[in-house]
Amino acid sequence: MIMFPEMPGVDVNVVSLVFIALGAGVVSGFTGVGGAFFVTPALISLNFPARLAVGTAFTWVAGNTIIAMIAHRKLGNVDMKLGVILSMSAMGGIEAGVRILNWISNIGFSNELVLSIYICVLFIVGTYTLRETLARRKEIGDMLAEKSESPPVMRAASISQRFAIINIAPRLHFAKSQISESLWIILAIGFFIGLLSGLIGASGGFLMVPALTYLVGIPSLMAAGTNLFQVTFSASYGAARHFMSGNVVIFVSLIMIAASGVGVQLGVLATRYIRGVAARFILAILILIVGIGSIIKLIDTLADKSVIGFDIASIWVILSGMGLAVALILALYVMAVRYRRGRHIPDWVKPLVAK
Repeated sequence: MIMFPEMPGVDVNVVSLVFIALGAGVVSGFTGVGGAFFVTPALISLNFPARLAVGTAFTWVAGNTIIAMIAHRKLGNVDMKLGVILSMSAMGGIEAGVRILNWISNIGFSNELVLSIYICVLFIVGTYTLRETLARRKEIGDMLAEKSESPPVMRAASISQRFAIINIAPRLHFAKSQISESLWIILAIGFFIGLLSGLIGASGGFLMVPALTYLVGIPSLMAAGTNLFQVTFSASYGAARHFMSGNVVIFVSLIMIAASGVGVQLGVLATRYIRGVAARFILAILILIVGIGSIIKLIDTLADKSVIGFDIASIWVILSGMGLAVALILALYVMAVRYRRGRHIPDWVKPLVAK
């Protein structure tokens, strides 16, 4: 246990802090999400005041995404041209979202509205992603059963094909992602996700990765790396603002960045052995579990703290989701290594791993 000057009277379990950072690093490196939406409640569970939890988590996200983005870039998973355009439009959306949030607060609407929007977004994105990945896993399984060669990477869903035929100038070609898209479509996606991020207080990676996959039509791993690239801009800005406001426990951020750096390397390494459908599957499960935790939190808020234990339950559901995601990633990684060495693995796992 250790006490920090910024939090007098609060003892922090450093071992728990390191384990949380390691797990968050694995999930972030593998799925391409920033991770603030599960690191913030994790810090709150360690008795961090809310403002310090948010500021410290934001600072961790800034450092962690830079590490993860560099690792993904080495594997060729980052489209920098697309990332720059998305980051510019997302920042504009974040500013709009913050202004809407302030307006909602000023006219007397409570946090229940924001939390309700958050839950709806989580379940819409999570349910669609889960349904698509289950269908894709079955498709790959059928292809593997019919022939020995590996099935092609999913390049475009039906939705992205509809977007691709929208011919509004200027139309840009992104050589790294091997797509051509109207600039206005890219700007609209970035702005809308940025707006939701500013409104619900998350980095938006859990929205951006599915959007790039299903709406723009780039492979999941490219979507993960490109999202991490664009998040580095907004996260760095947010970290600087929170630092200026005194909301960051610097030493805790440094401990977490060092620990998560190890986890990030493992998460990114796993992407070399596991298909994109597995990354989307795990992201979908994590999103839905966070949604369940958010529902519990909403019930606790509506009950005005009269139901004892719901706030704690909400935090631990979210942390359990992160733990489950890490366990699935590690299990798939082990299965993939066994598969590459010619050893037996369950048939239902084969469509999720790359040989």
